[in-house]
Amino acid sequence: MRTRLLVLVALLAAAGCQGQPVTLLDDPDEILAAAVTTTTAATSVHVDLKAEGTLSVDLFGSGAQGDINLAGTTLAADLDIAGRKTRATFSSPNLMGLAGELVIVDDTLFLKTTLTGSKFRPSAMSAPPENPLKGLADLMARADLAPVKGADVPCAGGTCYTLSIPLTADDLIALGGGAQLPMGLPIPLPDVSGATVDLTLHIEQVTTRLSGLTAAVDLGDTGKLTLEATFTRWNEPVQIAPPPADQIEGTG
Repeated sequence: MRTRLLVLVALLAAAGCQGQPVTLLDDPDEILAAAVTTTTAATSVHVDLKAEGTLSVDLFGSGAQGDINLAGTTLAADLDIAGRKTRATFSSPNLMGLAGELVIVDDTLFLKTTLTGSKFRPSAMSAPPENPLKGLADLMARADLAPVKGADVPCAGGTCYTLSIPLTADDLIALGGGAQLPMGLPIPLPDVSGATVDLTLHIEQVTTRLSGLTAAVDLGDTGKLTLEATFTRWNEPVQIAPPPADQIEGTG
């Protein structure tokens, strides 16, 4: 009888803790600072990214500009931040039907695309890969951003704060941070020297984790694009291993 009573008391206490209201933040700087803390401390995360818009670029290095419609461009990545490992798949139907997969393990990048064949091509990295979220965390940690708080919205993490931040071209470049563009991808990088960016962050109220971001980028004559990212599975275990030997060029 006593054991049952103790179990009942424990269950009621747990239910009471779960029902405690969340202390909401009103100051956008405090919200951003809290998001920096959780992002910096993260050990892993899953990221889904999509891009929309049209860019005018010299795709083949011929000196002639051509329009690329980014509709349908996606990337899905598992980031083992603590283990410095990454696994990602990507697709851009209007960029010569480009699709592929990359894996970063033990300072080696394995990449395969629809343009390079059915097997992964390994390449040694000159240095251990940095945290892909470092640039974003460093940006959010800056004291001069002056974020503006908007309406709370539903999001992947439940209910989110909304913060709006205007960025400059230099901010956009820095946003890449530790992210690295795999060598061998036929992706021309547009000139961003005159770019302006309207960045919107969605931050979970309960955990202050980053749930999503939208970047509306105006590149002037080069075009406009919108990037949307969703962040889920924060700090969950993730297993990332090199591709099997028979799927690596030159070893199978």
